[in-house]
Amino acid sequence: MPACGQHATMPGMNSLRRKIIFGYLAVGLFVFALSLAAIYELWRLERDLATEESLYSLVDAVMEARRFEKNYILYQGASDLEQNALYVSQASDLLGSHAEILSVIDAPDIGSRLAALLRSYSQALDVFVKKPTDANEALLRASGKEMTETAHQLAAWRRSDLHRAMTLHRYILIGVVAGGLALILISGTLVSLGVTRPLRQMQRRMEEIASGERMTQIDLPSNDAEIRSLTDAFNRVLGELELRSQQMLVSQKLASLGVMLSGVAHELNNPLSNISTSCQILLEEGKDADPEFLRWHLAQMDEQTERAKRIVASLLDFSRHQSFMKEHVALKALAEETLSFVRGQMPSGTAIDMDIPDDLTLPADRQRLQQILINLLKNAAEACGPEGQVRLRAWTQDKAAMIEVADNGSGIPASDLSHIFDPFFTTKEVGKGSGLGLFIVHDIVKKHGGAITVTSPPKGGTEFLIRLPLGDNTIGQT
Repeated sequence: MPACGQHATMPGMNSLRRKIIFGYLAVGLFVFALSLAAIYELWRLERDLATEESLYSLVDAVMEARRFEKNYILYQGASDLEQNALYVSQASDLLGSHAEILSVIDAPDIGSRLAALLRSYSQALDVFVKKPTDANEALLRASGKEMTETAHQLAAWRRSDLHRAMTLHRYILIGVVAGGLALILISGTLVSLGVTRPLRQMQRRMEEIASGERMTQIDLPSNDAEIRSLTDAFNRVLGELELRSQQMLVSQKLASLGVMLSGVAHELNNPLSNISTSCQILLEEGKDADPEFLRWHLAQMDEQTERAKRIVASLLDFSRHQSFMKEHVALKALAEETLSFVRGQMPSGTAIDMDIPDDLTLPADRQRLQQILINLLKNAAEACGPEGQVRLRAWTQDKAAMIEVADNGSGIPASDLSHIFDPFFTTKEVGKGSGLGLFIVHDIVKKHGGAITVTSPPKGGTEFLIRLPLGDNTIGQT
C-alpha cells in the first residue's frame, strides 16, 4: 500500500508522457493529412491547368480551321482545304481526350454538342466543296460561327471552373493555417492546464512555506503520474522538515530548561536555608520557647515550604511535554516568575526595569510564552553585559498586548537584521549560541497569531517588540 499522503500509480493512469506522445501523434497525423490534402490539391491544379492549355489549343484549332475555311472560299486552294481538315481533326482529338473532365462542368452536354458541331461543320464544308453555291456557303459560315461560339463558351466555362478551384484551394489553405493555429492553441492550453498550473500552485505553496507558514502537506489537483510523484516527494520533504522543526523545538526547550534549572537551584536555596535555620532554632530553643515564638517560626517554615513548592511546580509545568493550548495568563506574574529563574544566569550588575500593568491578562500558551520571555531576557542580558540595563514593558494597544524587551548593548548590524529569525543564524561567537533561540521565539509568536519585530538604532541597543492578539476565541483549544 502507498504511504499516507501518497498517491498510488495505477496502470493506465494519466501521465504527462502519454499526453505528450498523444500530442505528437495528433500533430503528426494532422500534418500528414494536410500533406495529403495539399498533394491532392496540387495534382488537381496541375490537371486543370493542363486541361486549360488543351482547351486553349482547341479554341486555336477551331479558329485556324475557320481561317483556312475563309481562304478556301476566297481562293479555292487545295492546301487550304487540307489545313482546314487537319485543324478540325486536331480539335476533335483534343475534345475526345478531355471528354471525362468536360462532363463534370456546369454544362455537361457542351462537349458532346461541340463534337456534333465539328462533324456538322465538316459535312457543310464537304457540301460546299462539291457544290460551292451561296446557299451552301451561308450554311457553312453559320455552322462555323456556332462551332466557334461553342468552343469559346467551353473555354470560358472551363476557365470559371479553374478560378473556382483556385478559390477553393485558397480557402483550404486558410482553413489549414487556422486549424494549425487552433491545434497549437489547444495543445498549449492543455499543457498549461496539465503542467503549468499545478507547478505554479506548487511554487505558491513553496513561497508560503518559505515565508513562515506551517504546512505539512500540499495537494495539487492533477491526475498526471509525474505531478503526483512530484507532490509526494515534496510532501515527504515537508514531513521531514516538520520532524526537524519539532526536534529543534525540543532542543531549544532543553536549553531553556537548563537555564531554568540553574535559576531554580538558586531560588530553592533561599527557602531551604530559611527552613533549615528555623528548624535549628526550634531544635535548640523549642522546649523553653514562648508559644508565640514557636508559631512564628513554624509559619515561616510553612511559607518557605509553599514558596519551594511553587518553584518546583513551575519547573514541572515548563518541562512537561504538552500540546499547544491557550489559557488566560497574567503577564506580570509570569514575568516575575521568569525573572526569578533567569536572574542567576544574568551578568552581575545587570539592571532590570520592568513595567507591566497588574491587570494585563492575555490568551496564550503559558509554557511557550514563558519560553519567549526566557530567550529574550537571556539574550538581552548577554548583549548588554555587566552593568547593562534590560527593559521589560507591556501595554495594550488596538486589541492587542504589546510586549517590549530592550537592552542598551552594542546592537545588531543592519545587514543581520533581516536574518535574525532564521534558524541557526547567530551573531555570537562560535560555540556560544545555537542560532535557534530567536527562531523558536518567532515560531511561537506566529503560532499565537501574533507578530514580532526587531530594531537596532545605529547608536546601539536592541529592541524586540511582540504583538499578541487579545480577542481570541480559542481558549482551551489545541
